[in-house]
Amino acid sequence: MAAHGIAASGCRDIRHYYTDLIIIRSVMNKLPVRFQTTAIFMYCLFALLLKADEAACLNSPAEYMQSAVEEIMAILKTDQLELVENSQYKRKLILTVVRHHFDFKEMSKLTMGKYWKDLSDADKGHFVEIFSRLIENSYIDKIEAYSDEKIIFLKESVRENKSLVPTLIKHNNLDIPISYKLYKTQDRWRVYDVVIEGVSLVQNYRSQFNSIIMKEKYAGLVKRIDEKLEKNAAEGE
Repeated sequence: MAAHGIAASGCRDIRHYYTDLIIIRSVMNKLPVRFQTTAIFMYCLFALLLKADEAACLNSPAEYMQSAVEEIMAILKTDQLELVENSQYKRKLILTVVRHHFDFKEMSKLTMGKYWKDLSDADKGHFVEIFSRLIENSYIDKIEAYSDEKIIFLKESVRENKSLVPTLIKHNNLDIPISYKLYKTQDRWRVYDVVIEGVSLVQNYRSQFNSIIMKEKYAGLVKRIDEKLEKNAAEGE
């Protein structure tokens, strides 16, 4: 017999979440106005996590990625007034989706290449943290630029536990390719690289980081990433 909340397939049985979702929605309008914006954000966050759990159980990596991208696009295109007027809330919701589907530790390891093994556990943890923020900014900025365009999912390729899911964004009569590289572990697909217009995020950063480390050591790389993140934060204010 499957454990409570776990389906026989190994995926979570998430049907019991729907009752909670309905209850949350039913009480939202009864809250004082000052609490409604936060309540809406929490409702959207809960709904996204519910959908993410469902997507994790899909067998096809293309279906999995389509579900993830559609979640992001739905947030970008929302007409929910509170989210339209509060870009930070909207970005937090997008980050929730991205962090659920992307394996930033694996991306960090691939990006650092031969230098990864020389880092202490503390340095590895810190690098994953700052690099994930860098990737999030880069990826979300690209997606936001094409939020009003049509996205077409092409035929995936699968080899053992890895897959490539190509997509095309229709933009002003141009086809802009964005491909997702995924690997499967514990019956779940995770993104470990994104190729935007032929440029791999992982390979692009690895080339840049290797050059910086050779000249300025690892500490110099961390300093540069921190400066970039501070600049991004200042520009976003």
